[in-house]
Amino acid sequence: MVNLPNLITLFRAFLVPVFIMAVFYRNFKLALAVFLVASVSDALDGFLARRLNQVTTLGVILDPIADKALINSGFILLSYVDRIIPVWLTVLVISRDILILVGGWLLTAFGKINKIRPTLVGKLTAFSQFFTIFLTLLNLNFKVCLSSCIMTAYAITACLTVISAVSYSARGIRELNSEKISQ
Repeated sequence: MVNLPNLITLFRAFLVPVFIMAVFYRNFKLALAVFLVASVSDALDGFLARRLNQVTTLGVILDPIADKALINSGFILLSYVDRIIPVWLTVLVISRDILILVGGWLLTAFGKINKIRPTLVGKLTAFSQFFTIFLTLLNLNFKVCLSSCIMTAYAITACLTVISAVSYSARGIRELNSEKISQ
């Protein structure tokens, strides 16, 4: 079903290529503006879906895809363009997402889950990843952050990314080892 929250999510997904091109061509002001609009739309679509009681299967699928497309493209490109974000951090972020994707696929293939729900640490990780990209773009445009501020954001994001990868892995292993199969 297409509703307002889903349209906002689709809008965010369509912003991803604009964001990619802006970063690739080093138009960091446009990249920051697009990233801010996309980030606000992420909060808005979720709020509206819950508030208007319009949570749909389409939205549950599209929202994390749009988020991951924005976050992963941000990390990849900001690592690629002048090594702005350290490559090691990008590898951590992408590896976690691949781990979660493969784990979710395995759980689904074995009939262990019908719906993957984010955990609190997963939500904190996503927030820290969004914030790291935002802070990086803000610094590129306005030189407002000291390097220690940026390094702290990288460290927090790295720690949360690892913690959530371990958490999701442990949760997935428990599900795979459980005798009961969800219907």
